[in-house]
Amino acid sequence: MKKFIKKLSAVCAVLAVVVMTTSFASIIKGTDQTITFESNIDGAEVYIDGLLFGKTPFAVNLKKNKYSSIMVKKDGYATQTLPLNKNFDPVTLLDFFWDYSTTDLITGAAFEYEPNKLFFNLEKESKK
Repeated sequence: MKKFIKKLSAVCAVLAVVVMTTSFASIIKGTDQTITFESNIDGAEVYIDGLLFGKTPFAVNLKKNKYSSIMVKKDGYATQTLPLNKNFDPVTLLDFFWDYSTTDLITGAAFEYEPNKLFFNLEKESKK
C-alpha cells in the first residue's frame, strides 16, 4: 500500500508541475495555427518573412507570433506583399490570475493570426 501511495504522489506531483507551467491559451489553442493560402492563379509562390513556404493553394502550420510578412508572386503577375496580422487571443485572459499570462506571452499563444485564410487576387503585370 505504501508503494502505491508513493507512486500516486509522484504522479500527482508531475501533473501539478505540468499544470503550473502551462497556460490556458497554450493548452486550449496551442502555440501553432493553421493558415490557408489561396489565389486566383494556382501555383503562386508564398514567402513568409522571405522564406518560400509553398505554392497556392496550400495550408501550413505556423508558430504563433513568429512571422510578420507575406509575399506572393508568380511570373507574369504583380507581386503582392502584406503584413501577417496578429491579434491578442482573449482566451489568454483566462490565465491572468494563474501566472499573469506570462507563459502565453512567452510561447506566442497569447496571439493569433487574423484571418487564418488568405486569398490573393493576382493581376497581370502591365507591359510598358
